[in-house]
Amino acid sequence: MKSAINILWQKMFYLIDNDLPVIRPTLGDYVKTIEIQKRLDYVLFYNPNIARIEYQSALNYTKENVQEHHDKKGLESRLFRNFNRKDPKQGLKILHILNQNIYGPLFRKIGKGYGTFQSIDPDSRQITYEVKNCDECLDLPDVGSKTCFYFSGLLAGIFSALFDQSMGTYESTCGTNGEPACNYEINNIRDISFIDKLDEYLSLKISDEELNEVEKALSENILESLKAETPPEPIVGINIHNSHIIGYQLRILNNLEQNPEIFSETYRKAGVRFSNRLVEILKSFYQVDGEELLTEALPKYYKQQLLANIESVEKFQDGFLIKISEPVDCAGLKNLDVKPCAFMRGEIEGIANIATGKHIRCDIHSCKYDTGEHFCQLELSYLEEKKDIPDWLKEIEEQ
Repeated sequence: MKSAINILWQKMFYLIDNDLPVIRPTLGDYVKTIEIQKRLDYVLFYNPNIARIEYQSALNYTKENVQEHHDKKGLESRLFRNFNRKDPKQGLKILHILNQNIYGPLFRKIGKGYGTFQSIDPDSRQITYEVKNCDECLDLPDVGSKTCFYFSGLLAGIFSALFDQSMGTYESTCGTNGEPACNYEINNIRDISFIDKLDEYLSLKISDEELNEVEKALSENILESLKAETPPEPIVGINIHNSHIIGYQLRILNNLEQNPEIFSETYRKAGVRFSNRLVEILKSFYQVDGEELLTEALPKYYKQQLLANIESVEKFQDGFLIKISEPVDCAGLKNLDVKPCAFMRGEIEGIANIATGKHIRCDIHSCKYDTGEHFCQLELSYLEEKKDIPDWLKEIEEQ
């Protein structure tokens, strides 16, 4: 897993300066922002306990790989040991140059638009980086918490490498806190007051009511994206409607590498839960119901949202077999020891349960990494319903 993450980072940096071969020849190599939110950010709301893990994993891998990139660019950390933050104008000028030539292109590829360094506080030695139209919280409701943990960890990793010190990042403002922009505060973690704010930031708490508000907002935004006949016009210089597939995959693998079992199960359960909302979207937009939700609407939805090509959905006596190509979770990846498609499996399992009215389990029938094929196959199997047996009947059966 670690080697796969490092390879993705190398591809990302290469992509910034060069054209990579197309990873998904049919669907293209970009992922819609709304689907990133559904598959990654929604999981955080579903299980807030993983916020701290996501932040730390992003920090660790970013620091390691950005340091290597700095070395290739000739940007040695010793150049910044005496970084004069006592002179805000000089410090901002240096940071703007770095942002324009190194970090800005990286952030745009992963869907962050073009952020800017706003200030350097001479007393606290704190740096503020502002991002508008952040993909982690764009168009999500105010839940009273700041939630862009992945990008916070990424910034902390960058500055840990740049200054050769242990740096941290928290948000002072965020879209999910009712603010028009996300402001990231970056500082050395030896600052006690800063550490307290960072710890408070990472202690995410979301109520059931707030989770429902997020689900409602995501559902409305997904339906609007389906109704749009043409993609929305991009803002000049800012890519807020999609993210490159490599950036999307980096975030998933970062989390899975930290704790594969917990994250896989969390993604799967979140997918099952959100499927209840997605079914209503499929019914409304494609005007179908029953098993057609699975056999007709789902393939259309996955293709339109650039998630995967569902080549076929075959029905058998004991369930269904779904053949998939170009899945967003693993297209172009190699040598994985953990399957990253847990949310997709949960989402499809939930839809199948509702569509058939039966209890169904979704398993990987064949994976292209295991079989060497071009397709992945998901097996949907009917499960026997457990019947409630009265105690008096159990007593008779035990005799």
